[in-house]
Amino acid sequence: MRDSNAMPVFKKAAIFVKQSGLPRSLLARLLDVVCRSGVEPLLDEAAFKTMGEGSRWKPHSPQELGEKADVAIVLGGDGTTLGVGRLLAPYGRPIIGINAGRLGFITDIVLEEVEQIIPQMMEGRFVRDDRPVIEGSVLHKGKKVYESNAINDAGITHGRIGGMVEFTIYVDGQRMSTQRADGIIYATTTGSTAYALAAGGPILHPSLLGAELVPVAPHTLTNRPIVLPLSSVVDIELTEVKDGQAYFDMQEFWPMDEGDVLHIHVGKNHFSLLHPAGYNHFDLLRRKLKWNLMPTNPGFSQQETSGE
Repeated sequence: MRDSNAMPVFKKAAIFVKQSGLPRSLLARLLDVVCRSGVEPLLDEAAFKTMGEGSRWKPHSPQELGEKADVAIVLGGDGTTLGVGRLLAPYGRPIIGINAGRLGFITDIVLEEVEQIIPQMMEGRFVRDDRPVIEGSVLHKGKKVYESNAINDAGITHGRIGGMVEFTIYVDGQRMSTQRADGIIYATTTGSTAYALAAGGPILHPSLLGAELVPVAPHTLTNRPIVLPLSSVVDIELTEVKDGQAYFDMQEFWPMDEGDVLHIHVGKNHFSLLHPAGYNHFDLLRRKLKWNLMPTNPGFSQQETSGE
C-alpha cells in the first residue's frame, strides 16, 4: 500500500513510448499513475502523438527532456529503452523500463504491475543499476567518418550482399587474431543477453567490469568468444569484404570498405537503470530464460528423474 504522505523523489518524468503499435489506453494509464504519484510527466514526440492532439500535454524535444526531467519512464520494449538510454546518456538521467514488448531483459516491469510499482519507485523505492555505454567510430584511411554510442553492442556485419567478412582484431594496440565470419560483436554486460548470447557468447553479470568479443558464425571453429577487461580499447580492421557495415545496438549502421577500422572504447557516460525494490539479476534470468523449468519426459518415472 502506498503511503499517501510520502513525497516523490522525482519532480519531473520524461515519458517515452515505442514509435508504433502502442494502444493509447496503456499510455493514459501510465500518465494517470505518474500524476497521482505527484510527478509531472513530460512527453516525447511519440508519446504526444499516441495521446493525440486533444491531450493536455505538449511534446518535448530530446534535449528538453534530458535537461528538464529527473527520470525517464519508457513504455515499450528493450529496443525502445536502448534508444532512450543512448539518447539520455549525456544527461545522466536514470531510466525505468515498462515492458510493452517481447522478452524484456532491461524493461523488467510488466504492465500488470504499473499501478503498484511506479508509485513506489517515484517515492525512492528502487535499485539503481549503472551500466557502461560504449563509444565507437569508423575510420576511413585514418580519418574519422562516423561515430556513435551503444549500450548493448557494437560490431561489424555483412551487408545485403551477404557472404563473410575478414577482419583483424587489435586489443590495446596488440594484434589478437584474424578471423573470417559473418560478423563480430563487441558486447557489454548488458548486451551479453542479447545478440551476443544468440551468437554463442557467455552471459556476463552486470557487476563485472568486462566486455566480450563474439564472432558470428566463424569460418574456423577455433575462433571462440573471449572476455576482455572493460578498459580495453578494441580496433577491428576490415581486411577483406564484399559488403560490410558497422552497427551500434542494431539501430544505427554505417558502410565499411576494405581497410576501414571500427574503433571501440568505453565512454565516460553511463546507462542507469532503476529496478523495482527487491530486484535480483538471477531471478530475472530464471524468468526470462526459463531456468526454473525442468524438462519432462513421460518415459521416465519421478523416481528415475530424482535418482532415487
